[in-house]
Amino acid sequence: MRSYRLGLVACCAAAGCYHLPIWSGEVNVTAMERTSIARCGTGALTSTGATSVSRQPYLQSTTTTSTTVVWGSTQGQGEVVLRKPGAEVVGTASGVYVGDPDRRAARLAAQHREGKELAPDDIYVMKAEFTRLEPGHLYCYQLMAGDVALTEPAPLTTAAAPGSDEPLRFIALGDSGTGGAAQVAIARRISAVTFDLMLFLGDIAYEDGSPEQLQNNFFAIYRDFLRYVPVYPTIGNHERQTRLGRPYFEAFVLPEPERYYAFDWGDVHFVAIDTTQRDAKQLVWLEADLTNNKLPWVIVYGHHPMYTNSLRGAQTWIRRSFANIFTRHHVDLVLTGHEHQYERFRVAEVNYIVSGGGGGQLTRFFGGSRALKQATVHHFLSFEVTAKTLDMKAIDISGREIETLRLTKTGADVKVKVNDKPENRSNTVPPEKVIIPDEKIHNEPDDDTHREKVDPEKPAPAPSRVP
Repeated sequence: MRSYRLGLVACCAAAGCYHLPIWSGEVNVTAMERTSIARCGTGALTSTGATSVSRQPYLQSTTTTSTTVVWGSTQGQGEVVLRKPGAEVVGTASGVYVGDPDRRAARLAAQHREGKELAPDDIYVMKAEFTRLEPGHLYCYQLMAGDVALTEPAPLTTAAAPGSDEPLRFIALGDSGTGGAAQVAIARRISAVTFDLMLFLGDIAYEDGSPEQLQNNFFAIYRDFLRYVPVYPTIGNHERQTRLGRPYFEAFVLPEPERYYAFDWGDVHFVAIDTTQRDAKQLVWLEADLTNNKLPWVIVYGHHPMYTNSLRGAQTWIRRSFANIFTRHHVDLVLTGHEHQYERFRVAEVNYIVSGGGGGQLTRFFGGSRALKQATVHHFLSFEVTAKTLDMKAIDISGREIETLRLTKTGADVKVKVNDKPENRSNTVPPEKVIIPDEKIHNEPDDDTHREKVDPEKPAPAPSRVP
């Protein structure tokens, strides 16, 4: 951070201060009442669970037929019981330790040190896996220690199969993990929206992805969401700064190979990429994954943006690694964070959204606008997707819509509407023609010296119109 702040001083002198004042305030909304909670329960800790559970249960890696329940245990044991609402037990799965094997014994010993509060790095993370479940089905799960309940029952729903009658609803946000007022306010706004899963676009634990920051700035703030819906994060540069992201990878149980991964839900194929380490191995995996996809919609998400009008500029080495693959495979939407703003681009028929407004300190744009839309405000993204339509709302901290985006797909043809009006604009940036892997690990806030900077004195070209 030191070199970054020195650079910031220089840029403030040249172009006005990059950072905007830290948001302060409070948001009060009525949280959405979930029928699933009414049918199962809240999942709250029991009196025994209050001393036996060091990290409350959260859902991971849910598919049409399986799911994983993860929690922190002070006893190093426990199991999860799964039921249908108001009905018989479907199954019981014993918990197993999923942290660093070399630290297992030390962590177990740390649970009962008298007079010492348990350090977040000593949380004994366990998981229980369930398979052979029904697609799009509501179950009730409960954390137990033998016959003693550690939590009240809580709901979980498996992923919908393609062609489901119900649309998929999910939210996405980036650069959230400050623990500050803006992050809390955005979380409260999210509580008023219906969603089946959550995507996080990196930088969920400022400043360096430590166990303490993960616990306090992620798990504590989103605890009530994580009980009921699975979360699918992608790693940011800040999470990389502690042991190359080891605390992050210990905290989450993600689809293989974890650093980047893919999953399906309804009619959407989701792909999480690692922009902090865009090496040849990942690009080979990405090419194969997109080639094998059979679902109508493809959404890719990662941390660093390929296109942006921020002061730091578009990170061209990231673009050269990924953008050509996205274009050739007709990816519908690419979601990224890193820049603490909202921007939308369309290049070679791929829609790029920069959404880094989840709680981090906002930053100014620099120079002429290259974006089709931009806004400097805390926000999150809300989606609703069927086999033929994809609707996105960018919702700011006050609850207003920054803009709406609708993609309608008929075969290979995709029509675009913005704020319910046909949109035929695209950016003049030429599509990438080659793929250049980048073997360097990017774990600093602003470490890409090859980025393309915007000249503030040069007018931005008008967006092109596609017939």
